[in-house]
Amino acid sequence: MSQFLHSAGGVSLTDLLKDGSKHFSGIDEAVLKNIEACKKLSTITRTSIGPNGMNKMVINHLNKIFVTNDAATIVKEMEIVHPAAKLVAMSAKTQEEEIGDGTNLVVVLAGTLLEYAEDMLRQGLHCADIIAGYSKAIKAILQFIDNLEVKKMRKC
Repeated sequence: MSQFLHSAGGVSLTDLLKDGSKHFSGIDEAVLKNIEACKKLSTITRTSIGPNGMNKMVINHLNKIFVTNDAATIVKEMEIVHPAAKLVAMSAKTQEEEIGDGTNLVVVLAGTLLEYAEDMLRQGLHCADIIAGYSKAIKAILQFIDNLEVKKMRKC
């Protein structure tokens, strides 16, 4: 450590981090890494969505084997450590607790929205503009969805 302190350039950030650690300097690069982590989580659960969805075999830290197509179980047993992917996992957990179903949809939808956001970032849009666009979209959807009906129940 003393050799770093006495060098002409001083101590760099990479000297302070553990071996194998990565440091991202730009905000855009960090955002893209967060999106990538969430997309990977979404990719894992994507093939298990729907009535013909495939089961996944998950082996947890206790070597217990789970065979399921439920995203809540898959995400819970994976022990996710990435902060952004943890947010998606927490969303799936909240969906499971509040509604009891639709966890696969939550994870896959988040991954898809982030995938489109990544494309827009690469085209040069700013994060704030993408967030504003998604906020306008949800407001429009909430107004439109009230007018949709599949079948109306009538009193006899």
